[in-house]
Amino acid sequence: METRISVVIVSYNRPLEVQGTVRSLLNQSVKPFEILVIDDSSNPPLRIAASFPNLKLIRFDKERGLSNSRNFGINESKGEYVAFLDDDTVPSQHWLEAVQKGAVSGADVLGGPLRPLYKAKPPNWWTEKDFGYYAGVGNIYGERIWGANMIFKKEVFSKIGFFDSRLGRQKGKLLSSEEDKLIRKARLCCHYLFLPEAEVLHVVPSKRMTLTYIMRWSYYGGKSDRVLHGRNTFKTIYDILMTGKNMLNPIIMFNKSARIQQIAFIIYKFGQLL
Repeated sequence: METRISVVIVSYNRPLEVQGTVRSLLNQSVKPFEILVIDDSSNPPLRIAASFPNLKLIRFDKERGLSNSRNFGINESKGEYVAFLDDDTVPSQHWLEAVQKGAVSGADVLGGPLRPLYKAKPPNWWTEKDFGYYAGVGNIYGERIWGANMIFKKEVFSKIGFFDSRLGRQKGKLLSSEEDKLIRKARLCCHYLFLPEAEVLHVVPSKRMTLTYIMRWSYYGGKSDRVLHGRNTFKTIYDILMTGKNMLNPIIMFNKSARIQQIAFIIYKFGQLL
């Protein structure tokens, strides 16, 4: 008997992309038990042009943010497992089949690779290994489960709680870490499994491969860290000074990718302060 898997997709102003995500789910070698698409007050309201008996579109007239929307999806879901996909992803045809096998093995928290679906050629300095994190791809290098391709046994939430509503994308802010926080808690008490065959393509538009986006993401990453751990002003200033000193190293000075990473770290630290 197949494990019942509910797929939750939160969407905000991506009408074309989410249509592709839903179509890819309907073309899976193993069909999902249900699909819940949560429209977090998109303008215009989202419409799904697909036919599936257990496809449910839920709309919020006022934006709730990614974490609150996902938490709502958890409570609405009827499956034994809850899978989360971003609204700009395309799961491989056998993604759900691989997830099913992981669930049968007894895993409580599962996920697989997020590989890039480029909308433009990356700049010469941009590599998936060094900068993919900012675009939501490249988790294969550490075999880490990330939010655009993560699955939880539903009963796990009663042990570890839900997504932190202070974090997660909301009102144009690139707040993050709500997924990492939940997954870290789950790893302490649950069976964690990375599934290399459960592959998902994640759209990488040109704007996510720019210095502006990386610095903006880093700033909000620092603010997210402050929400989680508070502010240690002395240590943060020390880290900024030491990183600035490291940038005088010739190896970093003449390596553009290394310089960008160091600057991004400084911006991250400023996010912790401000």
